[in-house]
Amino acid sequence: MARRPLAAALVLAAGALVLTGCIPEPPAIPQSPVQPADPQPTDPAQPSESADAPDSGAPSGDANVGLGETVTVDDGSGDAWSFAVTGIEENPPVESGSPESGTRFVAVLLDAQRVEGTLDFSSLFDTSIIGTDGEQYLWGDTIFATAENDIFFAMDDSFSGARALIQLPDGVDPELVVLRSVYGHPQVEDVVVDVR
Repeated sequence: MARRPLAAALVLAAGALVLTGCIPEPPAIPQSPVQPADPQPTDPAQPSESADAPDSGAPSGDANVGLGETVTVDDGSGDAWSFAVTGIEENPPVESGSPESGTRFVAVLLDAQRVEGTLDFSSLFDTSIIGTDGEQYLWGDTIFATAENDIFFAMDDSFSGARALIQLPDGVDPELVVLRSVYGHPQVEDVVVDVR
């Protein structure tokens, strides 16, 4: 019991010494400069995004993968897949739903193999198409329709020829397919495939 009053007296004495300036306070820790989230240099030829539109969702740069080329993406959160965009299918077979007036469905064809983790492919990757009009069209916007061998139902550790249905306006053709890591973005680079 005698230890508690002694400890309290030591704490009070130390506090009094600090207040009187007998014990100097430790120096302040210098603040490190804030590091940018994206370490890639900015291309002066590319216009920078405005402050009121921080992320347009559009990929940066050109295609980094060829059609049919297999890549492996690790999202840094415990899941990794190896996959390839094997083609674009016009007028794919559809089990349910129909395109809106003035539009049509195309399907991004995918082969994939799980490397690590447990989540299914469509939960981990956002699939989209950049059209010849420069606009980006998302797979998530066509969940009202289901293709045969739809990517939404690809739950196995590997699959081949799965279809991600995307709705494009009539007269707009696919130029690029973009697969974005849902949990890894923006640190994990988009996979951008030239499909022209």
